[in-house]
Amino acid sequence: MGSSKIESLLRAANSSDRNDTSINLAKRVFLEESEASAFFQYKRSALFQIREWKKNSSVTDYDLFDEAGKLANGDTISIGKFIRIALYGSGKYDWVRVMEIFDEQSETVLVITPSHDPTKESGDSSISHFFSPEAVNNFCIQLNDKTVAFYVIGLDEHQNTKFTDGLIETARNAAVANIGYYSGLQKGVWKEFCIKFLEADDEKERAA
Repeated sequence: MGSSKIESLLRAANSSDRNDTSINLAKRVFLEESEASAFFQYKRSALFQIREWKKNSSVTDYDLFDEAGKLANGDTISIGKFIRIALYGSGKYDWVRVMEIFDEQSETVLVITPSHDPTKESGDSSISHFFSPEAVNNFCIQLNDKTVAFYVIGLDEHQNTKFTDGLIETARNAAVANIGYYSGLQKGVWKEFCIKFLEADDEKERAA
């Protein structure tokens, strides 16, 4: 598995010395490889359904929008679509866009980055997220023999105080990224997401 996309992302996250990465993980180990394979296929499909995102986070809500900025919760998550993230208590929505999808026999990676709000008037390209546009979150599911693993790997996670549409939003982004939701989102929300997504309650103490 050393040459896999997920292993490459893990190496990148672990090699950074800038405190701008995060890794969250849950695993399920099965008695038979056939069971693990069936579960992997089931969860790989679930990753592209926004209802699964809604179901697997207790303090965050998600909605899917198409390229024209129209609500599309019934659609499959795909490249070019937008996800609106509602962090309860944060004061506004954050937006990400699906930029890439890697789908191989034993691993799938969904790559999202901070985005503008597609529901605003055309021409408004200001980033509506508390991370700056170079940040990347990778949602990864991997099958390895009898083990299914789910990761959320964050890279280049820097607060967004430049690519915004005003002083109020800039101040809000700095507060969110530095104080409350930076820690909560990366170390809490995504950790919970990993555990619930894999239905892996026994992983609560081991999820990184």
